[in-house]
Amino acid sequence: MNRPLLVLTVFYAAGVLIGEFTDFKASAALFLAVLCYLVAVAGYITARWDNRRVILVLFLLLGLALARLEVEAGQTALVDYAGGRVVLTGQVAGEPDARENQVFYLLRAREVIAGGECRAVSGLVRLALKESEQVYRYGDLLRVNGLLTRPDPAGNPGLFDYRTYLERQGVRVLLSAKGGDAVQKTGGGGNPVYGAVLRLKERLSAAAAAALAPSQAAVLNGIVFGSRGLIAEETREVFSETGIVHILCVSGMHVGLVLGGLIAFFRLLKLPPGLTAPLATPVLLLYAVMTGAGPAVLRATIMVLLLLWAHYLGRERDWSTTLALAALVLLLWKPRELFSPGFQLSFAATWGILYLGPGLNNFISGLMRGLPEGLIRAVAPGIAVPLAAQLATVPLVAWYYNLISLVSIPVNLLAVPLVGLILFLGVFAALLGLLWLPLAGLVNAVTGAVLDLFLGLVGLFRQLPGAVRYLATPPALLVAAWYAGLLAAAGFRPGKLSAAGRERVKGWVAAVAALAVVLLLIWWPWTGGQRLTVHFLDVGQGDSILLQSPGGKNMLIDTGGWRDEYGTGTGTGDRVVAPYLRKIGVNRLDVLVLTHPHEDHCGGAAYLVGKFPVRLAVVSPAGAAGESGGQEEIPGAYRELLEKMSSAGIPVRAAAAGDLLRLDDKLKIEVLAPDETAVKRGVYNLNDCSLVLKITYGRRSFLFTGDIELAAQESLLQRKVNLEADVLKVPHHGSRLLLPGLVERVEPEVAVISVGAHNNFGHPAWSTLELLDREGLQVYRTDRDGAVIIQTDGNRLEASGTKEPGGI
Repeated sequence: MNRPLLVLTVFYAAGVLIGEFTDFKASAALFLAVLCYLVAVAGYITARWDNRRVILVLFLLLGLALARLEVEAGQTALVDYAGGRVVLTGQVAGEPDARENQVFYLLRAREVIAGGECRAVSGLVRLALKESEQVYRYGDLLRVNGLLTRPDPAGNPGLFDYRTYLERQGVRVLLSAKGGDAVQKTGGGGNPVYGAVLRLKERLSAAAAAALAPSQAAVLNGIVFGSRGLIAEETREVFSETGIVHILCVSGMHVGLVLGGLIAFFRLLKLPPGLTAPLATPVLLLYAVMTGAGPAVLRATIMVLLLLWAHYLGRERDWSTTLALAALVLLLWKPRELFSPGFQLSFAATWGILYLGPGLNNFISGLMRGLPEGLIRAVAPGIAVPLAAQLATVPLVAWYYNLISLVSIPVNLLAVPLVGLILFLGVFAALLGLLWLPLAGLVNAVTGAVLDLFLGLVGLFRQLPGAVRYLATPPALLVAAWYAGLLAAAGFRPGKLSAAGRERVKGWVAAVAALAVVLLLIWWPWTGGQRLTVHFLDVGQGDSILLQSPGGKNMLIDTGGWRDEYGTGTGTGDRVVAPYLRKIGVNRLDVLVLTHPHEDHCGGAAYLVGKFPVRLAVVSPAGAAGESGGQEEIPGAYRELLEKMSSAGIPVRAAAAGDLLRLDDKLKIEVLAPDETAVKRGVYNLNDCSLVLKITYGRRSFLFTGDIELAAQESLLQRKVNLEADVLKVPHHGSRLLLPGLVERVEPEVAVISVGAHNNFGHPAWSTLELLDREGLQVYRTDRDGAVIIQTDGNRLEASGTKEPGGI
């Protein structure tokens, strides 16, 4: 067996995959693994059969058993109390995650009190604590009075599944509380060594950030210690779009820089080379634990230690075995880490550097032939290393984040020396600060300048035209074809192959290339077609509907909006709508419709108009050009939004009954309400000022009603407007304010209710659901069915929800 450890790791990972997607019992898997082990032992003693296949099956079963054990260990009785208030006693099990307006804790539950009943429990709980002046530490025993909930499952296809993410970390419930009397510290404990390490980190982090601006301190602590909670979302986004987001969380590069610094320090002290491994080991392990022991830093630490000790012991160094062993150790500890993007990206980048890097280095050196040899040795590896990492990770980055950074290589070339300097200055300031804090402030005068230079250069590259390309999620087969091509390229050594072997390799490369081209043609977001696709997004308690026309045009009706999104600028816009648009390859909006000024319909617009080209914004007369909302005041943030769009060069047009919108020659888009004269007279509230649109394609039509209530519905019925439609977007999230006469006039086949799970408004109302049921409609709800996608070719109508049954 060539490179046995690599093969065993692959089989172990395959077992973890099986364990993730099956309900195989952990006890059964363990029994089979033990049985397989006994067979292997018997084979070794008797030498009657070849044990290699038995050992492969053993590792497969081991991966299956440990994965299922991790799943079953995460089960907790706390899910029975989800949806109600509880008093939970638990111990802080990790480092607090401090954010701007709240702190997150991981609690190991011990006891819960609900409904007067006290019960001993186990399991991990993610606590979100707001309005608390005190930050609790690892090991503190807390008694918390708060609301216990389950994480929301993914409501839109392809987007981040928060519930699955937490479950893979063993967390199945969330606890929300506010400070003051809601939290009481009742004791302490925990691992004393780990607690001491975190307290040391806390002191070093505070010293390293001395005399820095808060934004600079947040970035510095992210680079040095991996603490990302206080880094601004805008900064994270810029780093992601320039391909250097790994810098903000400790990665293999940081471990390499720390090792380089240690080696330089040992040489400065003129220590014997033989002491490098024994002295560097505890420092690297301390740094790994201090920075959170994430997949990237653990992978790098394990590999570095293996290579250091191999050199120390005079053993041969084997990169593939070292990489495989690092993966196996990590997955034995946390099997479901296999599904972490950080784990996958870290190992993919390392594989690319080790296996693609040498060939790329030779290729680039050949291109530079004729230049000074010293220049070639300096420049060629500097280009080859980030290029190799980029080639190895680009499919995963496109899969998870839907982007390709075209400036990643030059930014990484600039980043490595600057980050090395920032890391050195940060560590130096932290150590000096332990002795006397003003000394750290002196060092940080330089650190702040270097940070500003670094952030300025990154921002400059982000502003370059075409710096980042957003694209739809690639097909899995295209990703597989890409890696097959890289494997073929990495393993292709023409000088070592016979003529027949070279021909076979060429044939495989041609086949992979042909497959990749076919998949690329299928995947590429070509415009045009014969179908109208309507996406009713799951944005919680709000509305956001995307229309993709047969001619390839995109119209977004409302953007959703979470509470306070007008003020914070973060919510559905950046977390739901924008990621969904990018997942399906939408990079521009031909028309943005804002039906009325309420935040649950427009809150996400401020983010979207800054990230997506918008050719035209269509709004309600209420709030446009100074019009009032009648009985209800127009939110100031909404007026600011309209001004922002106008300042950005986006045409903003108020529409009213009788207007037509032109999006696609194959579509007829009519504005049925509001009646502009009624709005000017101030007879409507903002809900009744909602734009009502009817869209017709061939023999099929859709009626989008915003949040209209009884007065606007009565007006529609009295004006004898043609309301007949096959699909009705039920007004106002399915509230009780729905006239039976409206449903009778529309005569729809399908009704869609955009509504949030567990909302405080009683939506959808039972009376509305009963009315729709009496009319014999097929009803979809975004709280229950997730995003609802309806397609039509103008004749047939196909509707489907995207959430698995029972997912709420």
